[in-house]
Amino acid sequence: MPDGANTDNTEQEPGTAEEQVEQEIASTEVLNWWRSLFGLGGDPQPHESGGGGSGGQFMFASLEELDGVIAKWEEEREGILADRREIYEAYDCIAEPAADDMSQYQAQASRDSIANMFRHNDAMLRYAENYIEKLNASREQMAVMEDGNRDRLRSIRAVEA
Repeated sequence: MPDGANTDNTEQEPGTAEEQVEQEIASTEVLNWWRSLFGLGGDPQPHESGGGGSGGQFMFASLEELDGVIAKWEEEREGILADRREIYEAYDCIAEPAADDMSQYQAQASRDSIANMFRHNDAMLRYAENYIEKLNASREQMAVMEDGNRDRLRSIRAVEA
């Protein structure tokens, strides 16, 4: 058995929300990299999974924790956008070094490879934007719940006083 293998068949704790997000980002990047590496056509299948909370959802202890996760995803999105600009520049720099068939073939192969890289980047960008949208919607719901709970506690204190 590998070191750290779970041999007692008990469920492992899901980790912190930050660890779950980092694992989700990493697994999505690996999946999309494999798809582009083997030239699988079409849009990559979106890789979505739940977190470690009940019902397969991430659990956040506070709005501050959720804000930190949102900020991390927004930072990831900015990195994806920066990569996108570099991909455009790389594509524009490709030129055949000579007029022979092999030079043209190699330049086209490079263009095709960079086009795959762009498709991968585009899929990652859409995924990150979609996830940020979901996290922001969760934040809004959580804020409403916290406000409602705060109001209920205030009304209970007022009745007791």
